[in-house]
Amino acid sequence: MQFLLYQVPYLGNGMTIALVGIIHNVISHGLSIGAMTLIVLFEYLGFRRNSIHWDSFAKGFLKVAIITITGVGATTGAGIWLTISALSARGVGSLIRIFFWPWFAEWVVFVAEVIVIMAYYFTWDSWRDGKKRQHIYLGFAYVILALTSAFLITGILAFMLTSDRWPWDQNFWSAFLNSGFLPQLFLRLGISYILGALFAAAFLLFTRKGEGFRREALPLLGKFTLFSLLGIILSTVWYLAIVPSRFKAFVIFSVLTSHCSQYPELLFVGMAIAVLVTLIYSLFAWHGSATLARSLAIPTLLLAIAFLSEFERAREFIRGPYLLPGYLYTNQVLLKESTLFHKEGMLPNSYWHRVLGSQDAFHQGAYLFAQNCSSCHTIDGINDIKERLKGRTEEGIFVILGHTNDLVPFMPPFSGSKEERAITAKFLYRLSTGETRMPAPSRYTPLSPSWSGEGGNG
Repeated sequence: MQFLLYQVPYLGNGMTIALVGIIHNVISHGLSIGAMTLIVLFEYLGFRRNSIHWDSFAKGFLKVAIITITGVGATTGAGIWLTISALSARGVGSLIRIFFWPWFAEWVVFVAEVIVIMAYYFTWDSWRDGKKRQHIYLGFAYVILALTSAFLITGILAFMLTSDRWPWDQNFWSAFLNSGFLPQLFLRLGISYILGALFAAAFLLFTRKGEGFRREALPLLGKFTLFSLLGIILSTVWYLAIVPSRFKAFVIFSVLTSHCSQYPELLFVGMAIAVLVTLIYSLFAWHGSATLARSLAIPTLLLAIAFLSEFERAREFIRGPYLLPGYLYTNQVLLKESTLFHKEGMLPNSYWHRVLGSQDAFHQGAYLFAQNCSSCHTIDGINDIKERLKGRTEEGIFVILGHTNDLVPFMPPFSGSKEERAITAKFLYRLSTGETRMPAPSRYTPLSPSWSGEGGNG
C-alpha cells in the first residue's frame, strides 16, 4: 500500500516525530513509571509509619503527576500516533503487521492505566483506615500496568534497531525477543526511576518547608537516584555491547552531529560531567543536605532529560539507512523495491504521483526529493538540502545521488531510474542556486541534462 507524502516545514519530518516523542517519553518514563512507583512507596511508608507527612507529600505529588500524565502525557501519546501515521505511515503499517497483538495488548493496558490512576487519585481520602491497604494495592496495580506497557513497547522499539533474524525467518518471537530487548528495557527502567526520583526531589525541595520531613525523605530519594544511575551505566554498557558494529560507529555523529563530530572527546567529557554532577547530587541528598541538594536538583534533572533525549536520538539515528534493518529504508522504500525502482523508475510505480502529480519536471523532482530525502532533509529548514549542496554542480549532484549510501553510510540509496536521478539532480541544483521555478517539459519525459551523464552509478 502507498501513502500520501507529507513534509513538515522547517522542522522536518524526523525532528517533528522526535520532539513529540521525547516530550512524551519524559512523562511516560519519569512520571508514569518512576514517579508513580515512588508515590505508592511514599503512601506505603506513611501507612507503615503512621506518618501524615509521607501521606500528604504523596498525595500532593500525585496531584501534579496525574495532571501531567493525563493531560500532557496522553496528548503527546496521541500526538505520536498522529505524527508517525502521517509522516512515516509505511513504517508504522509494517510495525503494526509484525506486532499487532503486543500493540493491541498495550492499548488495552493503557486504557486500564487511565482507569486505575483516576480511581487511585479520587479514592485517596475515602479509602482510609481499614481500606488504606487496599488503596495501596490499587497503586501497585497501576505500577504493574505501567511496567507491562513498558515491556510491550520496548520489544517493538528494540526491534527497530536489532531486527536480528526476522527479515529472513519472519517469526514473531525472533522479532519481539530480539537481542536488544532486555538491555533496552533495563536502560529505560533506569532512566524512569532516576527521572522519577529527581522529579520527586524537586517537588520536595521547592514545595515542602518542614525541615524534619525533608531530612527523612531526601536520603531515600538520594539513594534512588544513585542506584538508578548505577543501573543506567551498567545497562548502557550492556546495550552498546549488543548494538551491531556498523550502527555503533554512528553513535558519536548522532549525538554531536556534523558540526562537532570531529571532536569525539566532547561526548565523553560531557557524559563524565553528567555522571559526576548526578553523583555529587545523590551524595548530598543521601546525607540530607537540603541546601546543597536544592542547588543541584534542577541541573541534575535537566541532565537526566538530556540523556534520555540523547539516547532516543542515537537509537533513531544510528540504524540508518534503515527504518527497520534488513526490511525498510528510512525513506520508507522496501529493500526489495529498490531494484524495481532502479529499473522501471519510481514515478510510474507511485500511485499518488500518477493520480495527483504534475507532469512538469519541477514537480517530478519535488516528488522524488520528498520520497527519497524528506525523512531527514528539509528545504530552508533544519538539515537544509540547499545548504548541503551549495556550490555543487548539476553533474556533481547527479553523481552524489548515485552513491548516497557509499558516501554517507546512514543515507539510503537513491530509489529511481537514471532518468529520475537526472530530474532530481536538476531540481536540487536549481534549489541550491536560488532558482525556484523550472520550465515544464512538453511531455512526460525527464529534462535532458546539459551534460552526458556518464560516470554516475546507473
